[in-house]
Amino acid sequence: MCATPSHAAAALALSAALAVPSVAGTAPRELGLPATFRGDLPCADCEAVRHHLDVWPDGVFHLRREWVGRDLVRDEIGRWQVDPGSDAIALHGSAERPLRFEIEGPDRLRLLDVQGRPIVSTLPYALASDGVLSPIEPMLLLGGEMRYVADAPRFTECLTGRSYPMAKEGDYPDAERAYLAERVEPGAALYLTVEGSIAPRPKADGTGLEPGVVVRRFVGAWPGERCERAMADAALTNTYWRITRLGDAPVSAFEGRREPHLVLRSDGGRHTYVATAGCNRLVGAYAVDGELIAIAIPPATRTACPPPLDALERALTDTLERAARWQIRGNTLELADRFGNPLALFAAVHF
Repeated sequence: MCATPSHAAAALALSAALAVPSVAGTAPRELGLPATFRGDLPCADCEAVRHHLDVWPDGVFHLRREWVGRDLVRDEIGRWQVDPGSDAIALHGSAERPLRFEIEGPDRLRLLDVQGRPIVSTLPYALASDGVLSPIEPMLLLGGEMRYVADAPRFTECLTGRSYPMAKEGDYPDAERAYLAERVEPGAALYLTVEGSIAPRPKADGTGLEPGVVVRRFVGAWPGERCERAMADAALTNTYWRITRLGDAPVSAFEGRREPHLVLRSDGGRHTYVATAGCNRLVGAYAVDGELIAIAIPPATRTACPPPLDALERALTDTLERAARWQIRGNTLELADRFGNPLALFAAVHF
């Protein structure tokens, strides 16, 4: 990606806004922060995995990985910490396992394996920094608490704990409407899931730019949820997922019927699922490869459902058949088609 002069200025403004003082005991003495670390690391089925890692001394990181030749880019944010008793940092984001890097110097990190051990290889596994922070504008599914006070909406992102002003553009009006409808009282926090970015925007007071949350797509509001509970993402498998939305239509249980839900089971290498809209029990197999998912639909030898359950079951079957991608933020699961268009929304239920 090539930065235009305006993008470069915005990046510098964002860098300055986020360059907070070091928190005692978090930043290793020899690592020069804040800084951006870059490098192309080996890839088994592509040309390379291009890394852009922004690290701040307050324990926050932003990471962009690009699988060169596969048209795949993934952004991640979270918190990092020094591994006790080692010269390594661990990045804790939304991935199941933290990424670990050995600190080889103030401007150099080297990737470690999943157990945190050195990778013995002549291939390049290092990220280097020129000592400058050139932050990305991460685009991903964000979970956090929105507050609206004195016409100034703010979003506290759960994984990092950072609070940002919300830009009143894109899908922001939907987020505001949900907040005003679901908040307990004026100014109270409401947990939202949005697809969006953290990007520089003009300051509400004064001149210059500051980082803000830009809502590209409003996903859902979850009254009763808080950051403390959503800090760890629910697991895709062996979790009871309540169906809350199919397409644009909200879903709820019908009296005397089972709650619409989905369970993706993983046991001894076998991957099966069970789902229902409240009528028939759908059972089949599924496969997952990274963020990709394929769900097999069982033969249509089911009992006829009374309306409106018949339409709801058809919508569920169509959703499962078209599902090609999945993503989780906190206790929210979203299924999308192969083009990334959202199909359904689920909420994890912990018994």
